[in-house]
Amino acid sequence: MEQYTINRPSWSPISITEGKYFRHIHQKHVESYGEKGANNIVQNVRDTYQKLMQQLSTNQEENHNSLLVGKVQSGKTSNLELLTALAFDNGYNFLLIFGGYDKELLRQSTERFGSTFETNGGEDVLYSEKPVLFTTNETTKESLPINSLDPEFAKQLLEEGRPIIITCLKRPPAMRNALKVISRVQESVSGFVPFIIDDEGDQASLNTAKDKARNSTPTYKSIVNIIKILQNPLYLSVTATPQANIFQEDISALNPASIHTVQPGTGYDGASIYHLSENQIVETLPEESSLYNMSDSLEEAIYYFFIASAIKRKRASNKKEMRSDMIIHVDRTVAAHGSLYSSIHDILEEIKQAFMNKDSIDYYVNKLNKSYNKYLIPDVKLKYPFDDALLKEVSKAILSTGAILQNGIGKHTKEKELTKLHKIYIGGDLLQRGLTFSNLIVSYFTRFAKSGGNMDTTLQRARWFGYRSQYLDLCKIFTTNEIAKEFTALAEIEDDLWEQFDDLEKGLLEIKDIIIAAENTKQKPTAKNKAKFKKITFKNRWIKQKFIVVDDDEVKSNNEKIDNLISSIPEWLPTTNGSIINEQTAKYAIFTSEQLISLIQSINTAFDREPFYKRHLVDLVGSSDIPVILMWTEDNNRTRYRSIYNDDAHDRIKALHQGANSTDENKLIYLGDKKVIVDPTKVNIQIHFVSPGLSKLHRLGKDQYMFAIYIPKDKIYFVKDYD
Repeated sequence: MEQYTINRPSWSPISITEGKYFRHIHQKHVESYGEKGANNIVQNVRDTYQKLMQQLSTNQEENHNSLLVGKVQSGKTSNLELLTALAFDNGYNFLLIFGGYDKELLRQSTERFGSTFETNGGEDVLYSEKPVLFTTNETTKESLPINSLDPEFAKQLLEEGRPIIITCLKRPPAMRNALKVISRVQESVSGFVPFIIDDEGDQASLNTAKDKARNSTPTYKSIVNIIKILQNPLYLSVTATPQANIFQEDISALNPASIHTVQPGTGYDGASIYHLSENQIVETLPEESSLYNMSDSLEEAIYYFFIASAIKRKRASNKKEMRSDMIIHVDRTVAAHGSLYSSIHDILEEIKQAFMNKDSIDYYVNKLNKSYNKYLIPDVKLKYPFDDALLKEVSKAILSTGAILQNGIGKHTKEKELTKLHKIYIGGDLLQRGLTFSNLIVSYFTRFAKSGGNMDTTLQRARWFGYRSQYLDLCKIFTTNEIAKEFTALAEIEDDLWEQFDDLEKGLLEIKDIIIAAENTKQKPTAKNKAKFKKITFKNRWIKQKFIVVDDDEVKSNNEKIDNLISSIPEWLPTTNGSIINEQTAKYAIFTSEQLISLIQSINTAFDREPFYKRHLVDLVGSSDIPVILMWTEDNNRTRYRSIYNDDAHDRIKALHQGANSTDENKLIYLGDKKVIVDPTKVNIQIHFVSPGLSKLHRLGKDQYMFAIYIPKDKIYFVKDYD
C-alpha cells in the first residue's frame, strides 16, 4: 500500500491564481450582494489568503493554525466560500469543515456550501465537473453521505480535478466516523492537499478538561487526531467571539499562530450601531417576575411585531421582502419555552379568529394602536399612519404569522418556516450562536446570568446584528436596563479588541500581548475551563464619564467653573486628529498640572463616581502639562444630545463618545472621538457639552460638561495567564 504523503502547493506570497472557482463564486456573490458587496469580500479574501500563504512559507514545519475573526452575523460564510474557491484554484483539493455543534447549524453550512459550489448529491454526481460534498449529517440534495467516500471514489474525483468537501458535525461520534473515512482515504490515495475550517471554533473545539496537560475532551481530541492524520494542514478557526481562542493555554494544539479579521460588508449593523449609537432601537423592560407566563411587555412586543411586519409588507416589492422574524429568548429551559409557546400560539389563534370574523376586533385594534404609539418612531409614523390601509396589512401579517418552538421537542412546529411569511421563534440555546435570522425585526431578550456570565456567550446571543439597514428603523430590542448596559460595555470592548487585531496584522502587537478590557462589566472574557486568564493593569485606553450630574445647583456650579476656565485661556488651537480629510475636529490648549488639578478638585459629583475618582485622577495628572480638548469647533454648535437609561436614577448615560461617521470606507471621513488625541504619551482630557435625555425630544434640562480621559498609564484588563 502506498505511503501517504501530503503534497503542498508551490505558492508564492505574491503570485496567487484567481481561477475558475474564484470567478464562479465571485459572480454568485455579485448576484447576491451586488458589485460593491462582492468586491468587499474579494479584498478581504485576497489579503487574508496571502497572509496565510506567507505564514505557511515561513513556518512550514510548525504551527499552521490561524484564527479568523469576524463580527456576529456579519457574513463570515461568504468570505469562507471565496477563500475556499481561491484555495481550490491554488492547489488545495480537500476541505474538511467542522460546521457546527448541532445538526441545524451543520445543515445550514452544508446547504450553503453545496448551493454556492453547486455540488450534486444525486446520481448526476458522476457526470458533473463540480466539487463533491459529503456530510456526516442527514444528506441534502447537494450532498452525499460521508461513508460513500471510499478510496476509489476519492482517487477518481482527484484525478478529475474535482475538489472534495466534507461537512462534519462537531460531536465525537460524527468526528470519529469522519476520521475513519479520512484515514482509509489517506492510506490509499496520494496527491490531495487538505485544509480545515473550524466554524465557531471557540465552541466545543477547545480542551475544557481540568488537567489539560494529561487529559483531553473528546471533541478537542478528535480535532487534534484529524490534524495529525492530515499531517499538520492549514487549520482555520473561525469565530466572532475569540476570547477563548486568544487565552488558550500554551499546551493547546489549537493555539493560533496568526489572527486575521474578516471585515464586515457595507451596511453591516453590529454592536456599534445597536449599542453605541444614538437610536431608539432598545426598549428597556422591568425585570420579569415569571418566565413561564405572558407578561404585558411581551404582549406589547408581539403587537409591535405585527405593526412592524405590516409596514415591512407595505415597503416590499416582492413577497421575499415581506418576511419578518421575531425571537423570544428568556430562559434556557424547555419548560419555559413550552409554556410561552402555548401562550403565544393561543394568542395568535384568538387574534386571527377576531380578524377573520370581525369579532371583538376593536379590542385588538386598541392593543395594536397602543404598541404603534408607544414604540414606532415619529418618522415612520408620519409615513405610515394608523389607518384602515395599515390595519388591512396588519390583518394579512397576522394571518401569515406562525409560532415556532426552537428546541429539541419543537420539531413539529418547524414546518411553519415554509408556510409562514412572519415567524415568532421561542427558544434558548438554539436561538444563539451561528443561527441566522435574515429578517429579524423584533428581539425580546431577557436571559442573562445573574453572576455576570461570559463575554463570548453573551455576544453570541445578539442575533439582532446583521445587514438590516433597509429596515433598521423598524427594529426593536426589548430587554432590561442591566442587559442593555452590558451590551454597551461589550460593544466598547469589541471595538478595542478589533483595534488590537489591526495592530497585530500590522506587526505592531503579538498575540500574547492582547488584552481585553475588564472595566464597566461584570462579565469574564470566557468560561474558565476554556482558557487561562487573569486581571492586571495596562495602558493606552480611554475612560469615559458614565453618570450625569443630576442636582441642578451642582450642574450650574460646574458649568460656570468650566466656562470661566475656558474663557481664561487666550488661545485654543485647532486639531484635525480623527479626520481623514484634514478637517478640524476639535480645539485644544495645554494646561499646567496646577490648572487641571484645581479644576478636578473644584468639580462637584462628576469626579466622585466610578470610573473617575479625584485622588486617582490627581495622581495620574502628576506634574506634567496636559492637553485639554474641547470637542467642538464652534461655540454655537457645541451641544451633543445623549440618551440616558430609563431607570429610577435617570443618571447613567448610554455612550459619551461618538463613533466613526460611517462603516463604509468610501464614506469614512471621521474616525471617531477616541482618535482625537493630541499627545498619546500623556493624559488627554476631552470636554464634551452634553444635553442628556430619555430621547432626543425628551430632554432633562440638565445640559452639562462631561469628560473623557485618555490614560497612558494603569487600567484594569484581562490578559492571558502564563503562570
